[in-house]
Amino acid sequence: MHATEVTIRELSPREALRRRAELAPLWPEASRDRIDEILPRHAARDGFRFLAAFRDDEQLAGFVYGYRGAAGQWWHDRVARALGRKGSARWLPRGHFEFTELHVRPDLRRRGIGGTLHDAIFELVDVPTAVLSTQTDNEPAIALYEGRGWEVIVPHLDFGSGRPFLIMGRDLR
Repeated sequence: MHATEVTIRELSPREALRRRAELAPLWPEASRDRIDEILPRHAARDGFRFLAAFRDDEQLAGFVYGYRGAAGQWWHDRVARALGRKGSARWLPRGHFEFTELHVRPDLRRRGIGGTLHDAIFELVDVPTAVLSTQTDNEPAIALYEGRGWEVIVPHLDFGSGRPFLIMGRDLR
């Protein structure tokens, strides 16, 4: 299957929340309880955008979402501390986009779906910069992002799980 064999659709926050059970198999690091906790909080944030990739049989092949980050949010504040004042001014200006989740069904990976979802969400947002975090050992994700103009802005950050993450930024101006 190639990415051209999926249909990308934007889902409203309400529809994304209704489809939580379908997201769990694609989001392996998050338990269903975690998804039920975090997705409603994210869906309520300013600028929330959620795209889903569907196969012809309407089965969910992948999804991506993000929102405008702001001071006072858990992830934002930890990244801001790691970046310092100058880095925060550069990468976390008012209106920046936090590229929060991108997942593709395991049996459909490496077929262009993740890249298609990535590119599609940036067609919907008008923001100065975007930021994301991924595990330092997630080589496929890092390669995807670097190939699309992201750069590492914090090489190591532990959010408390003991698993090292890196923070990437992308200038969209």
